[in-house]
Amino acid sequence: MKHEKKILRLNTQAFDEAWHLKYAYTHLNGNWSPAPWKKALMYFVIDWLSGSDEIMAQTSGSTGRPKKIRLQKKFMKASARMTLDFFSLKPGDKALLCLPIRYIAAKMMMVRAFTGKLDLYCIEPKLYPYSTWTPKLDFAAMTPAQTEKLLETKEGTAFLNRIKKLLLGGSSLSPLLEEKLQFLETDVWHSYGMTETMSHVALRKVNGTDKTNGFSALPGVSLSQNSEGCLRITAPHLGIDNMETHDVVELSGDGSFRVFGRTDNVINSGGVKLFPEQIEQKLAKWISVPFYLVAQPDNLLGERLLLQIESEPWPESRIEKLRQQMKLHLEKFEVPKEIVFVIAFRRTDSGKVVRER
Repeated sequence: MKHEKKILRLNTQAFDEAWHLKYAYTHLNGNWSPAPWKKALMYFVIDWLSGSDEIMAQTSGSTGRPKKIRLQKKFMKASARMTLDFFSLKPGDKALLCLPIRYIAAKMMMVRAFTGKLDLYCIEPKLYPYSTWTPKLDFAAMTPAQTEKLLETKEGTAFLNRIKKLLLGGSSLSPLLEEKLQFLETDVWHSYGMTETMSHVALRKVNGTDKTNGFSALPGVSLSQNSEGCLRITAPHLGIDNMETHDVVELSGDGSFRVFGRTDNVINSGGVKLFPEQIEQKLAKWISVPFYLVAQPDNLLGERLLLQIESEPWPESRIEKLRQQMKLHLEKFEVPKEIVFVIAFRRTDSGKVVRER
């Protein structure tokens, strides 16, 4: 069997669309069987370069059942151009794709490569996306979970430092991860967006002297709120008109915003509305393993907070120490009524934890 490299390279500056179509069909119909992730990439290349005006995309499924939606290629190209301009990416710049192609973040990395004539290095989308096959990179996109795993090792940290600009998306950043990112040489941004907006429509600088606390909309994107405080997005160049999200936000006078949490996740405990995401930011100071808060039925309060921690059960002394920290630093109604340990959380393919009661 022919030796297969652990990387797939799409140099869209060096080769035209006809070459890439032939390249894709050769991979799919050759005498060897490429890895499934490579096959999926090649099918996307064929779909993207086909005569169809649309591409099928799938939501992540972290806040509900995954669903498929149709996206117009002209709007995807406009989104790609917006990102290329923001990050000052030029033809021949080297980019990394280490995300599952079934989701929008990976699809848009491919579209940016074709639109901006980038030299795209594709590696298997894993939780630890380390590779010795890539050169120094101008741009990469990862999930916070992938970045956190890389930061756990010296080789992973060195790999991150070989990337000039890193875009994180798909979930929130824990205070601990954000603290670690301050020591990277890489410029890091956190993105706000979803499948329906064809990846990000707002960005936040995470490290460096120009870091910010809130997300700022990209050029051509305007933001507002509905009566419940949820973010509304309008971006004519992306085909988006007053799209309502489920994210409750605080809009600042300078146009930036901070996300409190999703209406899907709000917990009504004794008449007090609690945003789990906000409380989790506080808890992250004392819990170093994955965790999340969910609602549990309560006869008196209606719903009460349940803390689920991904771990073997802790000793009682450690649990008691955590309870004391929570009593000291959380509001009374923010303290979880119960702590449950789960060996392994369910996750999406991109590594995002699925909240389950």
